[in-house]
Amino acid sequence: MALPEFNPVFSDNAPAPVSVSGAPVPITAPLPHAALSRLPQLHEESRLALRRASLLSRAVPAAGTLLAMGSVAALAGGGNLGPVFVWSVLVLAGICAVLVSHLRTIAVFKDMAGSAADMRAILLYLGIAWGAGAFLALSPEALRIAAFAVVPTLALALLLRDRPAILAFGGPATAIAAAALWLRTGDAATAALLLGAQTVITLFLLRKIGRTGAAPAGLALR
Repeated sequence: MALPEFNPVFSDNAPAPVSVSGAPVPITAPLPHAALSRLPQLHEESRLALRRASLLSRAVPAAGTLLAMGSVAALAGGGNLGPVFVWSVLVLAGICAVLVSHLRTIAVFKDMAGSAADMRAILLYLGIAWGAGAFLALSPEALRIAAFAVVPTLALALLLRDRPAILAFGGPATAIAAAALWLRTGDAATAALLLGAQTVITLFLLRKIGRTGAAPAGLALR
């Protein structure tokens, strides 16, 4: 004999649920459509928040990487002492700005959106300053100038995993290095090859990295 279907919450014949104290417990109404329609917005906000937090947490290791690479370039680049010193000061100013921005974010609990925008602006400055090293810190050798632009950009792409930040640094760094290669060596073909190869490699790497700051599995929309 089949048992009759019984739903203690939604059945009209079922008694109202009560709490331990004996007071009736109100039945929760279904979520309104307006609340459900906000789920994509909340999902996007969560993704952006995680992406910004990831950028801010990785900025200090990225600055340390640039400091190490800059030291190698200054010592082994083959440039004159005076221009190398000027370039080192420019790069160190950007690295100090990264550290100060990171510490301010932690100390005053600045909003992550503003902090991430500041960090990308600092990386834009660092890209310009780094590219200037192709004029100031390096001897006019095509391979050395190409490596000077390509290696730091790819290293930061692996560290930061943030498209706007990588483009902010890598774009001006590569463009200025290519200009230096052309003007200092007269090799326009190699300069164009550097720009094209750097663009293709960076875009491929960013595609492999994928969208950063994705929402956790529990928040992902299905």
